[in-house]
Amino acid sequence: HDILNYSPGMELKNGALYEGLAFSELEFSKGTIDSSTFDMCEFEYCDFTESEFKNCTFRECLFKSSTLSLVKLIGTKFVETGFESCKVTGVNWALLNWSGTALSSPVSFESCDVSFSVFNSLNLPGLIMRNCKAHDADFVSCDLTGGDFVNTDLTNTRFSSTKLNDCNFKDASNYYINPTENSVAGANFSVPEVLNLLSSF
Repeated sequence: HDILNYSPGMELKNGALYEGLAFSELEFSKGTIDSSTFDMCEFEYCDFTESEFKNCTFRECLFKSSTLSLVKLIGTKFVETGFESCKVTGVNWALLNWSGTALSSPVSFESCDVSFSVFNSLNLPGLIMRNCKAHDADFVSCDLTGGDFVNTDLTNTRFSSTKLNDCNFKDASNYYINPTENSVAGANFSVPEVLNLLSSF
């Protein structure tokens, strides 16, 4: 697919199909879009602060250096979509449409700020959240089996009844994980942060 460039002034429309487009510096804060599909699109330096995506689909998309703070993703679906160097704070991921995505996590985060995000009760095996800031995030009752949290700051992030088997927490920091309340078999932790596992005792 050829990547077509986004032209300034192009407005996102409801019920549209956007394929292979590169959106740069798109200003869409507090905007609303319904039932549109984005296939293999790239978003760079875009602002989606407090915007609302209803029943949309993002398939094999990439967000880079963009802001998606407090974005509402109601019934929206992500498939193999990545976020790099983005601010994605205060997002309730539990509002998305997660049907048919049980095999592996459909989203990944690299060098992002995902603080104050809610992932409560989601199945996200293999979730990648590398080099991120994840303060006050909620992973209660999630399945994160095989996830990658390398070098991520997990200050005040909540893990309870969470499956963390085979997760990689190498060089992750400030986490508090109670091994009696979470499954951690095969998970990889670094010294000295691994001592946080003992604090519950």
